[in-house]
Amino acid sequence: MVTAKKPYEETFRCPGGALCLDFCNSGQGMRGSSKEEWIAGFGDLIDWLRGAQAIGAAQAARLRAADPERAHAVWKRAIELREALARVLLARTEGRKPQPADLKVIDAEYARSAPFARLSPTDEGFEWSLDPAAEAPEAALRPIVESAAALMTSERLARLRRCGNSTCYWLFVDETRNCSRRWCEMASCGNVMKVRRHRARQRAA
Repeated sequence: MVTAKKPYEETFRCPGGALCLDFCNSGQGMRGSSKEEWIAGFGDLIDWLRGAQAIGAAQAARLRAADPERAHAVWKRAIELREALARVLLARTEGRKPQPADLKVIDAEYARSAPFARLSPTDEGFEWSLDPAAEAPEAALRPIVESAAALMTSERLARLRRCGNSTCYWLFVDETRNCSRRWCEMASCGNVMKVRRHRARQRAA
């Protein structure tokens, strides 16, 4: 039996270079022409986090056991966070100032999820991560806001890009040496734009 793929699985085909960017990219359906929500409930949110390797299987099972009403409220906040974060980062790629209301949404979720963060030593120093024992549904947002805070306060933000296809809203960190990456993925948007340019040249000729 073949299991149908979830729309949000597209975000793992072409990673953006940061968990928060992959989360923003899961909203392509809402920002594109289809208006289809790719993460359609709290269960999808947990599955997405598992697919992104942001939480383990045992923790995912505990989070799924949360009170349904409380979990639904967290899912709604997750979508609000995603869209606010996407607007802030898209504004950055266009040289615009972000809306204060969007920054407040990110700030509020960072504060709400702070009790679920734990400081751990690494080979390079220390890092914040999600408490693996956390089972409250609100804990699901911690890896995302933690990733957002790390990216937005680092030098990597200067390499933030939006896909060069005007109909694609995917964000990514350009890791190329000469900052020459233009597309979320050459095999999809890159080829689409090449075909469009070729047809435009033919029409002009």
